[in-house]
Amino acid sequence: MTVPAVRGGARWRRPALGLGAGGAAALLVVLRLGLLTGGTYGVEDNGDGYRLYCGAGLVPDTVDRLGAWKGGVVTDFAVGTPSCWSTPSSAGLVLRAAMLGNDGTLALGAVAGWYAVLVGLVVAAAAWAASAAGTWRATVLVVPVAPLALGSFTRFLLSTYGEPAGLLGTLAVACGVAALLVTRPDDRSARVVALIVTGVGGGVAATAKVAYLPVLVVAVLACAVVTVGRRRLVGPAVAVVTVLAVAVPLGAAVEFQDSVYEGANVHDLAFTLVLTELGPAATAELGLPPDAAAFTGDGYFNGPPHPSALWWSRAIRDRPDDTRSAAWAALARHPAALTRAVGVGLQATTRADLPYLASGPADTSRVSPPGGDPGWSGARQPDLRTVLDGTRRPPWLPTALVLLAVAAAGSAVAWRRRAPVTARWCLAAGLGAVTALGIVVTAVLGDGYFEVFKHVWLAAYLLVVTGLCLLGSVAAEIGRAGRRFVRAPG
Repeated sequence: MTVPAVRGGARWRRPALGLGAGGAAALLVVLRLGLLTGGTYGVEDNGDGYRLYCGAGLVPDTVDRLGAWKGGVVTDFAVGTPSCWSTPSSAGLVLRAAMLGNDGTLALGAVAGWYAVLVGLVVAAAAWAASAAGTWRATVLVVPVAPLALGSFTRFLLSTYGEPAGLLGTLAVACGVAALLVTRPDDRSARVVALIVTGVGGGVAATAKVAYLPVLVVAVLACAVVTVGRRRLVGPAVAVVTVLAVAVPLGAAVEFQDSVYEGANVHDLAFTLVLTELGPAATAELGLPPDAAAFTGDGYFNGPPHPSALWWSRAIRDRPDDTRSAAWAALARHPAALTRAVGVGLQATTRADLPYLASGPADTSRVSPPGGDPGWSGARQPDLRTVLDGTRRPPWLPTALVLLAVAAAGSAVAWRRRAPVTARWCLAAGLGAVTALGIVVTAVLGDGYFEVFKHVWLAAYLLVVTGLCLLGSVAAEIGRAGRRFVRAPG
């Protein structure tokens, strides 16, 4: 009579494990944000949030009907008529989902609640898939979920930015890849679910912000090399479907970015990065007159008034593509400067806390100022260097972590048969490091040093995951050495 009970318990153990893991992850988000106590712990709008909520018809409940730079988070909105052409983003879908059934108002806590539920669903599906390899191996999901206990990452879920959808998608990719690494090809249903989680996560991240495209690239590549049973085409098929599914919304997001912010991005690339790193002589390489060097370090949105000379209008407004190409070519001719720029982007991940964006409740009676903090926005010099030097972590740590993870993943190919568990941890660390590096490179080559700390924020999450994976590889190797010692004769 005991055999059926055991089989029944085994049949329900995996769904129960998935639901438990998903519920725990969702509860972690809810508690960290203080949603149950009615507290406010989010991210102040710096003007980027307007790109999403204006298109949804949301109007901040403030004295000037604006939500930016209020010294805190605006949590209450009225629902009206869309007032702008909002950026296409998966974060906008979550925002509109939270508006369902509203009574003409929207509390930002409802948006955070939706994100908490989605986090739970992602973790539940990945935990169910990973548990096909055993309950103990399913605990690898602790690695991508644990960083959500850090307020630097979780507080973005209480905001109107595109970043929270990027975090959700990246979490899904990390959980899906973790499930793929611990399962075997014979775990057919588990691997199919893990592939779907990975592909959907990559699509959500890339359509949240165009700058998160590296997450999609890694997700597609991970799916493409996975085998399900004896069928080698299942993984590539999921990869192809993922690309086709996001092609249209991603193209629309790129079109929006180019039509609205191309001039600003090119200005920031030229004046906050290229001229800062290469010096006044680089004006000739950019096709600019020597007078342009006087504006070195000035961002498009937070610098002094824009140059009024014809050369600026011609380079930034009329021929931005030519100026961007010239900037990239100049950096390619000076690899040391390009390396320094990427190093600055990696160092900026040490300040993922973004203290210049307040986390508490906003002052709704405060009129929004025209700009933010010049140092933290990363445009003016030497303010950027002052902020970078003020970090409490070694400035070389992110770069060293990336190099170590990539080296570990590359070397794992040679000894994966001797220590497969350690090799899988190293491979996961390498994927996290490469994705983080891709986000950093996209940020600095796309918008220069302007607000670089916020632009590489998601890379900081990935580097935390990378560090945890490296620790997992060390623990696995210590465990393997311990087992060999115990089994040794005498």
